[in-house]
Amino acid sequence: MIQAENLNYKYDHRGIAGIHSLSLKVKEGEVLGIIGPNGSGKTTLLKLLSGQILPHSGTIKIEGKISIFSENQFTPQINVQKFLLENMTLNIDDEKKILLIRDLADTFEFTFQLRQNLDELSSGQRQKVLLARVLLNSPQVLFMDEPFSHLDPFTRGDILKSLFKYIRHQNITVIWITHDLDEVLKFSDQLALLNFGRMEQIAECEKFIQKPKNLFVAQFIGYRNFFHIKFHEEKWTSPWGMLHFPPLEKEDGILVVPDDAWTIDPDGIVFKVVDRYAGKQCIHYELESGPHKIFMTQGPELACQEVGSEISLRPFIRSCFVIKL
Repeated sequence: MIQAENLNYKYDHRGIAGIHSLSLKVKEGEVLGIIGPNGSGKTTLLKLLSGQILPHSGTIKIEGKISIFSENQFTPQINVQKFLLENMTLNIDDEKKILLIRDLADTFEFTFQLRQNLDELSSGQRQKVLLARVLLNSPQVLFMDEPFSHLDPFTRGDILKSLFKYIRHQNITVIWITHDLDEVLKFSDQLALLNFGRMEQIAECEKFIQKPKNLFVAQFIGYRNFFHIKFHEEKWTSPWGMLHFPPLEKEDGILVVPDDAWTIDPDGIVFKVVDRYAGKQCIHYELESGPHKIFMTQGPELACQEVGSEISLRPFIRSCFVIKL
């Protein structure tokens, strides 16, 4: 279990940049993914939680043995199995140590490289060995800062799949940083979004997608279609007329329309297609209508909309939501 209360850390005497009044809790066996723009304080927060630096105020409580994975570790000219044996601190006999090494080698698929030197391995194989190195001593808590970021997507995805399967089986608590939103949503239980050292939102991954807390969160996780709406006479007024959504604390709100939540409707707003390009299993469109600029995705089975053509659209309201302005 990891618990932090009201953490503060200043980079300099001005105290503008750093970590500000940040709190979080990660249960035993839970995986927390940390995301945020460059310079938002992700690595600093990880160093605070893992004990590499000390906060200027606030408290941190961690239960269990800690390991920190870094893909920038020195890779000496040494036999892989010997390298792993020399880094094992468990109080067990050599035979059990070798069995544990071979189990991890089998898990991460580098069994045939155990007799090779570490510096002879490919980049992907070397990262698997370095990963096994931090898992050999049975940590209860694991910290990772953008693991395998320099590897190709296929190799990185393969390693992450094996890693998190192992983590779930061993009930290891994890906090990790990544810039890949698809990966962090796939492998994490909770998601934390930082911005200028402050926690914008921390929640279960599904809630992050379904209920972003504010406009910054919505934009960061990929929403792009926003419309200013007002609450009037128990309904929200929008460019498409009156909409039924629960009221907010304010009379103003933002209607968020996912890219794939558009329907063709002759009574909708007419948009002009200004650009299109192929994406993963879909076609992306950029459209304009007066002051409104929107983005739309359609499955490849639908007829393509030509650039310059016009199309009348309405949002599929059941897929949309409203956030505070």
